Amino acid sequence: MSENGRRNVLESLEQRRLLSASLESKLIDLDLAAEKFPQYTGAGQAIAVIDTGIDYTHPALGGGFGEGFKVVGGYDFLDNDADPIDTDGHGTGVAGIIAADDYVDPFVDSVTHRGVAQDADLIALRVGDGGSIPLSRIDRALDWVLDNRVRFNITAVNLSLGFGNFTEREVDAQLSDEFRRLAEAGVFVAAASGNDNDAQTGPITQDGVSYPAADPNVFAVGAVDTDNVITDFTQRNTELDLLAPGNRVRTLGLDGSYVRISGTSFASPFAAAASVLVREANPTATPGDIASILTTTGQLNRDGDNESGNTTGLPFPVLDLDNALSLAESRRPVFSSADFGRNFDTALDAHGVLHIAHYDDVNGRLLYTTRDVAGIYSHATVVDDNGDVGAQLSIAVDASGKAGIGYFDVTETAIRYASFDGVRWDSTLIDSSKHVGTSPSVAFDVDGNAYVAYHRRSGGDVRLASLSRDTGAWTRVTVDGVGAAAPDSGGSVDGTTRFVGTSLDLDVGEAAVRVNGFTQFNTTLAIAYADADNADLRYARLDLDDPTATWYVAVVDDLGITDGNLGGVANINLDLHERNDINGLQAQIAYQDTYRADAKYAFRLGDWFSETVAGPGKLGDTVQLSFDENDRPQVTYFDRERRAIFTGTRTGENRWSNRQLFTSAGATSVATNERTDQVLFSTLGRTGDDTFVFAV
Repeated sequence: MSENGRRNVLESLEQRRLLSASLESKLIDLDLAAEKFPQYTGAGQAIAVIDTGIDYTHPALGGGFGEGFKVVGGYDFLDNDADPIDTDGHGTGVAGIIAADDYVDPFVDSVTHRGVAQDADLIALRVGDGGSIPLSRIDRALDWVLDNRVRFNITAVNLSLGFGNFTEREVDAQLSDEFRRLAEAGVFVAAASGNDNDAQTGPITQDGVSYPAADPNVFAVGAVDTDNVITDFTQRNTELDLLAPGNRVRTLGLDGSYVRISGTSFASPFAAAASVLVREANPTATPGDIASILTTTGQLNRDGDNESGNTTGLPFPVLDLDNALSLAESRRPVFSSADFGRNFDTALDAHGVLHIAHYDDVNGRLLYTTRDVAGIYSHATVVDDNGDVGAQLSIAVDASGKAGIGYFDVTETAIRYASFDGVRWDSTLIDSSKHVGTSPSVAFDVDGNAYVAYHRRSGGDVRLASLSRDTGAWTRVTVDGVGAAAPDSGGSVDGTTRFVGTSLDLDVGEAAVRVNGFTQFNTTLAIAYADADNADLRYARLDLDDPTATWYVAVVDDLGITDGNLGGVANINLDLHERNDINGLQAQIAYQDTYRADAKYAFRLGDWFSETVAGPGKLGDTVQLSFDENDRPQVTYFDRERRAIFTGTRTGENRWSNRQLFTSAGATSVATNERTDQVLFSTLGRTGDDTFVFAV
């Protein structure tokens, strides 16, 4: 073992165990998908199984090897020959889940069992026989896939092996380059998340997933039982992408037998097989698109609601094949360009798909569109067309890629929230207290709970609505306004009326802390907002995990009266950012000084500090905050005179380097993938009839 705890070998993630109960395919809607989408069978695609080989003589796997059979090719990297026959059974069990023909185990029950992608070809790459597997063999097998992917049309790889516990994305010097090249070539790679230090002892002794499941270009899959309870041996944390059946799974054994077997090894092939069906439904889908579809359509399973032992408390999506195929069809790329008008917002999910909420100003409708990883747009979906809705809006996605939109209902002068469960949109009235709901801003916490901050014009208040993911209940509080906390008061109330929140932005930050081998998240909710009466930029923060905490409210920038004119703040963008050089979260805000028309930036290190990014001039009608590859703040803003988008990068204290990015009509949105730090910038083109998206 190396100093950092890494081994130079991989191990099969469990020994085979015969169990007594059969898998209910209804858990993942396999039967329903086969009925509704009989045209998607995996035909013409091949899945490489890097494992202990495959017993290709099994009748349910075609009974032979080579052209014309189900197992069309492969190689034995253990014995270095062209015969990848399985002598252990692990790889055969994996292959049966992927592509077995219909079979009935006559000794147990009369239920018909089947592989997920029955007509897919299989590639058997034997790298072990049940013991430790050197990384060099995995490396050779991945190179084989790269060299032969076109010949066999290999579109997916399954790796039911691994080692270690990793709480963040892990890059391996020997294997990560191959995984990156496979992703670039369009090959989807699924891997088992691990079984608690490679043994089915449970419960897990620490959070994290094994490698290669933790690789940035690998899809991590854990196991649930037939009652949809996460197995106690499944390694999991924020790097886990999906859950699938992995306990008491009925599959194939050696010498024509049938077995029941458990482990995340047998959850991973469900995802690998599902990926080829999704690709059939959406032929141009990249691995990122497929991963997004599989996670978005999975119904969330809260770790700890029915689970025992050590749990993470996090929600994880469970594979739903029927929903995945429905979404794959609806997300088919159609348009190379799009026009979202002047009222739109964007969000990036963990796999690189851009989600866009936009307002149809002709018909007064709220619409939703996705942009795939390759940059092609889907058809727009109507989210809400009941009255004039969506002229002011905000979109966010949770960790599983499910979108939420907060928006102003002009007809009812109310705030509404629409949520997407992977199949359909559902709209809810949050607050209709007189004239309420302008300037909405949406965010999710790590637990999947939604938060919507908004302005109540009739009272001049900043309000916050919170949605519990588990109960579906909304709660509402007034953050600032009548009866709310005074600035710098430490949470006390002064009862003063202030007209606040005409411009605001909400963010939820998670500070990760390791405690006894598990990650705890300290969640902070913050709102930056304008005080129109006092020409202030204000900031309110609440520590959600402290039951005794009250709102901290502070003045960030007191613009006051300049040259006899009342200043002001607009176009606010807040980020609770975890900097490389500072422990914990640091609040940072980009905004516009409406009197001078400057683009400005403020940050908090104990006290608040404010800097001018660019100005004076007709700047900042839109302002967005992001961070470059060196973790330096970038403020992107609109120059009204030049009709162009500029970005300023902070190069030192009160020093900014500004450059022009794009000619534009003004409307902009920046979306950041918090998992990969990818940043996409969307702006309305200069002619006002096209929206352009590019990396900042």
